[in-house]
Amino acid sequence: MAKREIPEINAGSMADIAFLLLIFFLVTTTMDKDMAYMRAIPKRIENPEPPLPIEKRNICLILANSQNQLMVRGELMTDPDEISEKVKEFYTANEKVNDPKNKFPMYSTISMSQIEQKILQAEKELEETENTPDVMPEIVEFKQAQWDKWVKKKEALEMLGKPQLREIHFQAHVRIEVQKNTSYELFTKIHSELREAIFDLRDEVANDLFGESYGVIHKRYISNEGDKDKQVEASEDKKKIDLLKILYPDRFIEVTPKK
Repeated sequence: MAKREIPEINAGSMADIAFLLLIFFLVTTTMDKDMAYMRAIPKRIENPEPPLPIEKRNICLILANSQNQLMVRGELMTDPDEISEKVKEFYTANEKVNDPKNKFPMYSTISMSQIEQKILQAEKELEETENTPDVMPEIVEFKQAQWDKWVKKKEALEMLGKPQLREIHFQAHVRIEVQKNTSYELFTKIHSELREAIFDLRDEVANDLFGESYGVIHKRYISNEGDKDKQVEASEDKKKIDLLKILYPDRFIEVTPKK
């Protein structure tokens, strides 16, 4: 049986059809316009106040180089597991009695009457800011945060049951500086040790004050936070957590990796 020849398809006009379709879609397609962020740009400050110098004693500097060598507060460290102990020493060296000779952050105390004065002052500044025409929302938020901070300190001191609230210096912080070639394992180990140190510090105080661990309080708060029937318990646990965070704040600053 003879094979039938398959007729060729005339594709001579395909280019014209494709061109016409391209023109059609270009004409009928609508392009969305980019929407800019509607934000108030802060005004330029001609004579900004210089930032307060940070004392070396208030910095717990953790360095890691490209060879994964560690240095904590100027001392070489061969075992990363010791980082948490160094951080706890940084927080607690002057916790009981301020000793200017040990080169660790100093502690300050504040009474309930002083806190209440700060609350009234923060409330006044907040009201004045809210009544200022064309004030930037960021400024209002900042003043609100200041008021919230002092209210939390009042609740913390009430829960603590002492005449004064003792806090580490407001500049005290842990500073982490790594290089780009620092291994990811060492980087994560540093952060793990920092979390462990803060957890241990808060855990010890929680057991002393409330007879239960910080982990139990925090887990219960997370569980009850969204339960309408357990808002009272969640509120009490939130105050406990706020107190522990005031006593041992997790002020960690991570610097952009260097070469």
